[in-house]
Amino acid sequence: MPAAKPATKPTSKPQAKPQADLSLRRQPSQARAQQTMQTLFKAAAQILDKEGEGGLTTNKVAAAAGFSIGTLYQYFPSKEVLVRAMAARGQEMVLQELGRYLSELETLPNVRELDGRELLGQAIRILVRGFATGKGLSQSLIHLCWTLEKPDETASAVRQVADRLAIFFERIGHPALQAPSPAQLFVLTRSVIGTLRSASLEKSPLLGSPAFEEALVQMAWALLARPSAFQAAGLALGARPIK
Repeated sequence: MPAAKPATKPTSKPQAKPQADLSLRRQPSQARAQQTMQTLFKAAAQILDKEGEGGLTTNKVAAAAGFSIGTLYQYFPSKEVLVRAMAARGQEMVLQELGRYLSELETLPNVRELDGRELLGQAIRILVRGFATGKGLSQSLIHLCWTLEKPDETASAVRQVADRLAIFFERIGHPALQAPSPAQLFVLTRSVIGTLRSASLEKSPLLGSPAFEEALVQMAWALLARPSAFQAAGLALGARPIK
């Protein structure tokens, strides 16, 4: 009789590595705690600007901020959580600035008489500064934030931009700007912020250049301008009438 084959031991499945804690350990509710976080943010930004991404560590941040490492870990369990908290704060600042700008325009009695292309262009420039060239966050920090991007957080920020623009266009009823459809707003916001994301991740030399911002404004204007306003702009530049 053939020899019986030895029984094979069942192979155990490899255990999944525990996921890192990516949430804040402590939410700052008091003014002192909020000031501590802002001091840590400032120290992290300064280190990142001087030493680059490789030089950013939690020990260095705590030391530069004048706190113990234990104080830092009360709020941020890792460097990634610290950077993402800074990114969330940066996005909040961008949305607040955009909201203030649009709210101020909505209160102007002559807003319908202002240059529609310039109104749109200023909104685009706020997004450029906030998501790429630096407004509240440095370019190096924005780049690091994009590398640690959480798609759901980015999508939430983009939706807030789209919603605020939709309200603005509906309220002012500008003769040169049409109220965009949901499809137009989707394409506009994803195109602009997606372009800024790519430029930041690639560290494009175009960032901060007038030509880069003008290209984004032209895209937005072509999408949102009423046909009559678009044709009038072309005639003013010496272009042939659109037939």
